[in-house]
This record gives sequence, structure tokens and C-alpha cells, in this order.
Amino acid sequence: MSNAIQVKQLSFQYKTNSYYSLSDISLDIKANKCTGIIGPNGAGKSTFISALCGLLPSFDGKVIYSGCENVSLLESVKQKVALVPQEYAFYPQLSVLQNLRYFLSLCSSKQSSLAQRSLLNEILEQCVLSDVVNTKASKLSGGYKRRLNIAIALVKKPEVLFLDEPTVGIDPESRDVIISLLQQFKREGKTLLFTSHMLDEVEKICDDIIMLKDGSATFMDHTEQNNILLTVTFSSELTEPLNAEYQCIEPLKYQRVLTSKSQLNECLLELSHSSASIEYLNYSANSVERIYQQGIK
Repeated sequence: MSNAIQVKQLSFQYKTNSYYSLSDISLDIKANKCTGIIGPNGAGKSTFISALCGLLPSFDGKVIYSGCENVSLLESVKQKVALVPQEYAFYPQLSVLQNLRYFLSLCSSKQSSLAQRSLLNEILEQCVLSDVVNTKASKLSGGYKRRLNIAIALVKKPEVLFLDEPTVGIDPESRDVIISLLQQFKREGKTLLFTSHMLDEVEKICDDIIMLKDGSATFMDHTEQNNILLTVTFSSELTEPLNAEYQCIEPLKYQRVLTSKSQLNECLLELSHSSASIEYLNYSANSVERIYQQGIK
């Protein structure tokens, strides 16, 4: 599978900080997939996105977009990338349609007037904004404002779309609209990079996950989410050791990550033959939330 972005030894330190917000990050981001970027507040998620979008004044390392190996990062971003920021990025005194027309004019589009109108109508329908097309942006609800943010990014027809907390502070109906929209972008072959504190959203739409913590990045592909987490609690101390792949997370409580149902069956059979007394046993999908909680410890 081809890569959309290569990140090589990326490091960045704000002048006012004594530590690196991003520290020696190297990873490849797959094309035509949705990559989730997760981590606690202050982990460096927004700084990481800013670096990839060329918005930091300078940093150590390289960010290379596929097909743009011989041009600058800013030129690569200009050709391929659009960013949906966490803040509202439109003119509140303009209507929805006026905002879209204005930002389309900044793209130096060589399309005919007819083609531009067709594009705007398509975006309005896609983002479920047709019923508020003449409403001032300042009068929109939070959900509509989030959708307008996304619609403005789409006028550029980007290959790579960054979305920084695009569902924060909105109602469930608007959140469902945005999640459906991102799933549609995936089907269209866009490369998405998506940050959210709503881990159920990440699990629903992301193919891969980057976990940021203290400026460092850990890459977790989707197969890790599909693993099985086996939890066993014993009623007394073990008289014989368990398989070394079990991890003791509390006194008498052990966990092990399994990669298949057949491996689960083998473990259950082993435990049934053990002399240890089992008080509690559970197995479940190794969800993003569970992986996240393990990662931030």
C-alpha cells in the first residue's frame, strides 16, 4: 500500500518551553486511508498537524508528500492539502454561500462559472448545508458551523484532509452527519488525518492510529484494534507461573492480548487444565479506548 506522507525525525520545540513538543517522530501515513491521531491534552496533536501542514516557523526533520519529493513543504501543502482547524475559520458576517464563494476565489480556480457553481452545490449537499445557504455564518448552530468549516476545506478539492477535533461541542445529530461525511471521503479515496477525544469516533472511522504522548508517537495499525483482550482474575496466589505473555495488571489479575479466536481457544483450554482457581474470566475486543488507556499509563 502506498504512503501519502513520510515523516522523518520530526522534532519541534517552542521557544518558551524547556522541552520538545515533538521529539524525533518517524512514521509513514498511508494513502486513501483515515489515520486517527490521539493522545491526552498537551501531547502535541495540534502541533503535529501544524508541522505537517507547514504552519510551524521551523522544525527539525522532514515531511514529504507523495509526488512532491522535489518541492518545498509549503508547495506540497498548497498542491494537496486542506486543513479543518479546531477553531471556526470563516467570516461570521458572510452567509454560508458567500463564505464558500470567497474561499473558492482564493484557490485560483480555472474552472468555468458553471463548473464552480456545480462544485459549490455538490459541497453544500454533501455537507448538508443547502437549507442554510443564505444564512449568516454567525447565526448558525454549532453543528452547522462545524460543517461549514469542512465545506470550506473542500472547495480546494484536496487529496489530503486534516481535521482537528471536527466534532467538538456539537449535538449527536450533527456529529453523525460529520462522521458519515468522513466515511464518504474515505470511499472517495481521500487521505484523512483526524484528531478527536471521542475514541468511539476514532474506532468507527480510522484505519490506523497514531498515539502521541509527551511529544513521542507510537503507530498502531488497525489489526491491533481487532485483537482480543483476555482478562483472568484468580482467587488465590498462583502456584505455577503463567505463560510469559500474560501481564499482571493488579494483584491476582492478568491480561493477555490475543490475535485470533483459535489462540483464544488454546488459552481457555490451558486455563481449564491449570490447578489455579479462577474467580473471573472475560474476553473482549481490544478497543481503541482500552489501547489508549494502556498507552497513557
